[in-house]
Amino acid sequence: MHGDPRGWFSTFFVKITEPLIFSKRPLTLTVIGLLTIFLGWQALHLRLDSGFEKQLPKDHPYIKILKQHQEQFGGGNTVLLAVSQKAPEKNIYDGAFLASLKTATDSVFYLSGVDRTRVSSIFTPNVRYLEVVEGGFQGGNVIPSGFNADVESLAKVKDNIAKASIIGRLVSNDQRSALVSAELVDVNPRTHEKLDYIQTAHNFENIRGRLIKQTRYDVKLASDDGVLKAGTIISTVYEDPRGLFFRFKSVHGTAIGPSGETIEKDFEASALTVAESKNPDYNPDINVEIIGFAKVIGDVADASLEVVTFFAITVFLVWLVLSWYMGSFVVALYPLSCGLLAVIWEMGLFKLAGYGLDPFAILVPFLVLAISVSHGIQITSFWLLEVADHGLNSFDASRATYRRLVIPGITALVTNIIGFGTILLIPIGIVQEMAINAMFGLVAIVICKKILLPCLLSYVHIGNRERFRAYQHRRDEKFQPVWKVMSALTNRRVAITVLVVMATTWAGAWWVARDLQIGELHAGVPALKPDSRYNMDSEFITKNYSIGVDVLQIYAHTKKNGCIDYDVMNRINRFGWYMQNQPGIVSVVSLPIMDKQVWAKYNESNPRWMQLPRSQDGLILAGQQFTTSTGLLNEDCSVIPTYIFTKDHRATTIDQIISTIDKVNSGVKPDDPVTFHLAGGNVGVLAATNDVIKKTEFTVLFWLYLAIIVCVYASFRGIAGIICIVVPLAAVSVFTYAIMVWLGIGQTVATLPVAAFAAGIGVDYGIYIFSVLEENVKVKRMPMREAYANTLHQTGKAVIVTGIALSASVATWVLSGLQFQIDMGILLTIMFLANAVAALIFLPAFAHFLIRDVSAGKPSQGQTTVSA
Repeated sequence: MHGDPRGWFSTFFVKITEPLIFSKRPLTLTVIGLLTIFLGWQALHLRLDSGFEKQLPKDHPYIKILKQHQEQFGGGNTVLLAVSQKAPEKNIYDGAFLASLKTATDSVFYLSGVDRTRVSSIFTPNVRYLEVVEGGFQGGNVIPSGFNADVESLAKVKDNIAKASIIGRLVSNDQRSALVSAELVDVNPRTHEKLDYIQTAHNFENIRGRLIKQTRYDVKLASDDGVLKAGTIISTVYEDPRGLFFRFKSVHGTAIGPSGETIEKDFEASALTVAESKNPDYNPDINVEIIGFAKVIGDVADASLEVVTFFAITVFLVWLVLSWYMGSFVVALYPLSCGLLAVIWEMGLFKLAGYGLDPFAILVPFLVLAISVSHGIQITSFWLLEVADHGLNSFDASRATYRRLVIPGITALVTNIIGFGTILLIPIGIVQEMAINAMFGLVAIVICKKILLPCLLSYVHIGNRERFRAYQHRRDEKFQPVWKVMSALTNRRVAITVLVVMATTWAGAWWVARDLQIGELHAGVPALKPDSRYNMDSEFITKNYSIGVDVLQIYAHTKKNGCIDYDVMNRINRFGWYMQNQPGIVSVVSLPIMDKQVWAKYNESNPRWMQLPRSQDGLILAGQQFTTSTGLLNEDCSVIPTYIFTKDHRATTIDQIISTIDKVNSGVKPDDPVTFHLAGGNVGVLAATNDVIKKTEFTVLFWLYLAIIVCVYASFRGIAGIICIVVPLAAVSVFTYAIMVWLGIGQTVATLPVAAFAAGIGVDYGIYIFSVLEENVKVKRMPMREAYANTLHQTGKAVIVTGIALSASVATWVLSGLQFQIDMGILLTIMFLANAVAALIFLPAFAHFLIRDVSAGKPSQGQTTVSA
């Protein structure tokens, strides 16, 4: 390829493709129309989809260890539901409160996708107490059988909770709240289908409604449905499901068939009725807090529905800007409609490939629209130039535009595709999905912008051609003073000044960007606003419990029956004690710690005996109370996990804890009886993810810019193109990282692809500007200053309009209910403008020194004019 449209490859490519597109326009439009209908139908069936597994960097050593022990000790996919008293003077030892807690426990236990062996609350049989009595030991369930909530029974429960040592874990430290802890499985064990996390989040929210809403709504079959009879309740919810579009929706329901089989499927709402009644489980005195990965996904997905609104606002704002620029509301619809078709194609292709749209990847359709509009503005701008300045009709202007821009445009898009493809190097499922989605979008843009848009423009009917051309000339006359000033950037002194300012700004941004942290920088979930329901729930549980959803599992590998070997148990105990005293850690739980508590009970609960027994018999006696179901040991006692509960999952907290553990492991000798392996729990997953991002970030950027350099070199055959296009792009990337530091945004899975996406949009500006500038200097033999003024007249105004239109559209994201979308809106607004400014200012400064001026005998710079 070559950026010069007169190059041999360009000439050959245009000679082959131009007749195929323009000589058979009806056939071309028919084929594209049929494809659009098919892909549009596919896009209509694209659903929001998320999963815990695709958040994992599966090849990381931590995740391999997690997978090795997940079946025995669980993973990091935990949900915590807290039931709390509203009144500060009340505690959990209240009949109505305990009835609500039991309802919550039973509801969680029977939820689809919950691992029932890992549901824990004071009502589950896996939570027991142990006490010393005259004849030895006595134990039992915390809530005794036959519990009837009288004064004596409540006193017994209070006593049992104290004996079970679960205050701070399943009961809050102030005993005004109690937890139901559950772990989810990524595949529904009953249906063997992938767990629907969004539906699961709604199910947990429905449990909250069951306890705190006064009204319930039974959704019933209005008529027979297979083996299910009319009147069968398929769902009970606590928010009125009936709305304006209820009859056009489907409702996920579960019912018991006549043979006792469970039937779970989606029912058409038009075949359902809703019965309203008083909620018997309503308790006005309690609050319910819920945290966990599934709940995050549900909240993000629900808030993502407003993206449709922002998408509509984006389209409207872009249309207004284009209408002003083009002088026609109708002509402005052409590049915009082609951009929308590219988004439809992207989503249709993504559905055909078997994917669902992850809520965290909702950014991609916006980027596809942005890149599409960027190319559309360039194409339409050149078409306007041919119509207004050269007097061509719509058909001839379209052909001329196609010949001039098809090669630079495809070069830019191929560069985008290869650049986005480098994100596939990050071994995290959600990031790779985003890359694949974006690449599908770029393929769609090639068709919709490089073939469809020129075809459509060839049919444009301009009613009053003279008035239309006069508008273009008046608009361009307003820009001419700007072009005259900006053309001075090719002056040697000005160019040197600009490059010195760029170098200084780059150095300053790089200095600030060194503080960019890998991972999350805020407590709670940074994807949601600090005052969101989820983050407030998370803050409540963190403050009132010694545990939370932020847990790190460290697996101690040892010999068989290691739990009855004092040296082994003492090593694990000392490790737990050491970690307990590190900053950022709330509490630590392990088998040796629990053994010490039991051993003290054997000795009249004397605190002096709160230590590990040194004899094997003593360890057997203390440890026999703990089965494998407690998650404190495996079957042969060769793996003994330590659960470290952290105060939050900030990057600094995780880095400090992991560094401490690595320091401990550095002193372990090969023949030591115990080795500590990282890591499980959600903190272990985050630690692995942060580590992968840290290790692959440079690799991704290296291959991204190498791909851009190769494509630019193949297009322009020289070092000048590489420096003029790539260096401003790199400067903006560093500037972006500095902005992230300033805004307090960490480098996470959600933000990692932004640099690649920003470079993908920014490279378009550089390629279009450089291709015209180089042609003006080398082919048309214009003086450098006149060449750049003419370049701005042809393509610079399109770059400015593109930057303004795209920035205005994403700036609306500051109104979003999602914090990460607000952050991305700010970042993208800055980057869209920065890339445009960098291309317009830095590129000509480099070009002054790198493109040889061959305009011998041409007028001097002071005599030049802006030519068409």
